[in-house]
Amino acid sequence: MYFYKAAKKFAAIFTVMSAALVMQVGMTTSAQAEKAPTVILIVDMAGLFTNSAVGQDVSRQVQELAAALQQEDLTTRQALAAEAESIRDQRASLTPAELQAKAADLQQRQQTHVQKIALRQQGIQLGRAQANNQIAEVIKPIFSELLQKHNAGLLLDQANVLAGGLDLNITAEAMALLNQRITKLTVTPVSAEAGGQ
Repeated sequence: MYFYKAAKKFAAIFTVMSAALVMQVGMTTSAQAEKAPTVILIVDMAGLFTNSAVGQDVSRQVQELAAALQQEDLTTRQALAAEAESIRDQRASLTPAELQAKAADLQQRQQTHVQKIALRQQGIQLGRAQANNQIAEVIKPIFSELLQKHNAGLLLDQANVLAGGLDLNITAEAMALLNQRITKLTVTPVSAEAGGQ
């Protein structure tokens, strides 16, 4: 009998709790119905920088600058290697002090060359970063326009989205607007000293 009374009491409490939960869910649902859910859009940021006309123009220029620097590096290294060979050939006619002085001078010029090339490579990358910043300044208002157009409240980079509907992806629209607004941009290598300030 005691078990029967306890079960009945539990059923009554459970019924009251269920009713309260349903009322709470009902209230939450009506509050949510009054406020529309936030529309979230997705964009492929990397794609905008690499596949847009201006992004491809920047990449082409960076490749050309890097190739020219690589050729200059190769030419200088070959000249330094030829000079080292010449010093080796002159070994017999040089005093130990002269040989050591020529070797030290050559080594110093090699180190200076390596440092110069490294700074210029860094300058090219800093120039690319500046160009990308200029592209980003053109992209910002495009994103604002597309958020308004789609009545959206949030825009996420596709790289940070695990799953999402294709209808939420605005990359093609953003790309079309970016290509209308800017197609070329000059990449200017930046002095590494100026870039670090």
